[in-house]
Amino acid sequence: MSIRPYQFSFTSLGNELDSLFAEMESRACALMNQSGASTLPAAVKSGNYSVFGSDFHVDLCENENEIIVVTDLPGVEKENISIKLLNPETLMIRTEQQSETEEETEGTYHLRERKLGSMQRNIHLPAAVRAEGAKASFKNGVMEITLQKEQAEEGTSITIE
Repeated sequence: MSIRPYQFSFTSLGNELDSLFAEMESRACALMNQSGASTLPAAVKSGNYSVFGSDFHVDLCENENEIIVVTDLPGVEKENISIKLLNPETLMIRTEQQSETEEETEGTYHLRERKLGSMQRNIHLPAAVRAEGAKASFKNGVMEITLQKEQAEEGTSITIE
């Protein structure tokens, strides 16, 4: 009898967990909407709030002089994206997607996973940056933001008397 090793894939496990959490979030929001729970914030009841994590994923890269943030925003128009530097170490990205009305689409939905509404992500940067010289580009649903790092002050020498 020979033993064949099982090819385990962490990628497939991650996808399964993502699907599980998305389903749990969807069911929880549906229950909240049905029950009309008045003690919950309106954003949670409306389903415009992500209970289990961020709404979009970010790549964050640092080199000697700059920090580069790249994120995929499929289906979002450039005009519906807002980027703000909240402080030298926190970047906020906010998007708004308009929902389709039920009349526009014929047929019965059996699965509806696309996110609509507003999404926001505050990103803690690994170093202080300055607003001057910041650049952002958006092409084919991929946004890239380049931020210039603040140069560390050399300090002032103090002579000993």
